[in-house]
Amino acid sequence: MEFTYYGDLLGISGYYRLNPSVAKDKLNLFYDITFESLSGYCRQNDNATVAMFSDSLLFYGDDVHTALEQLHSVYVRLLHQGLLLRGAVVKGKLQFEPRLTLENYEKRLPQDDTLARAMGLESTKKGARLLIENQLAAELLDQYPEWLTQEGYVMSFGNIHYAGVPDSGVLRRISPTPEQDTYEYLYFWINSGLKDYLGLDREVRARDLEVLKSMTSESISAHYKETIELLKRCKTRQKVTEERLNCKSSV
Repeated sequence: MEFTYYGDLLGISGYYRLNPSVAKDKLNLFYDITFESLSGYCRQNDNATVAMFSDSLLFYGDDVHTALEQLHSVYVRLLHQGLLLRGAVVKGKLQFEPRLTLENYEKRLPQDDTLARAMGLESTKKGARLLIENQLAAELLDQYPEWLTQEGYVMSFGNIHYAGVPDSGVLRRISPTPEQDTYEYLYFWINSGLKDYLGLDREVRARDLEVLKSMTSESISAHYKETIELLKRCKTRQKVTEERLNCKSSV
């Protein structure tokens, strides 16, 4: 299934105001982590494209299911380093119109509204979020329509068809936002292997974000607040899923 993802690293303009070298260090870390996470996938998938410019990340290709797995790693690793990435993935693969160019004059005119939809959706929420367009979420969950609502997910464990999806599956991490106006990916629901490898602790990370929230302005603290709330939602869905599926909890 074709997809386009667009994301921005939050807070870079503020770092530039404080000290340009600090901003550059943050961007270097952003670029290094993203390349480490996505380069292997790109080498094995010619139909996938990643472009990074300034504090933005563009990722598009033909397999949204695998792309969500890759973005999962990007988000977790960035948050582990205190970097907040906010982005959105939509249906459709970004394509550019062929235009007359020069060696030193490039043109990138999108053929349709795919990029505009991704950029528009990305800007609708605060915090380090991975948003999913409604139409794309519906197609991803086509075989599990009950999961399009929170109550449907919670009530589905008694259904063999739904209970058969492993707790590690991408589809279990697709969830309506609290406002129920779009969908998000619960990326901080992570397996124990990656958790141990990175030394991740959700509670410690949440406490760090709480401290940062208390020491920043209202507009900045809103991003920390919403990221904290996302971590809580990740914990809740992971816990209920593992309990209902009789899995050993790693929460």
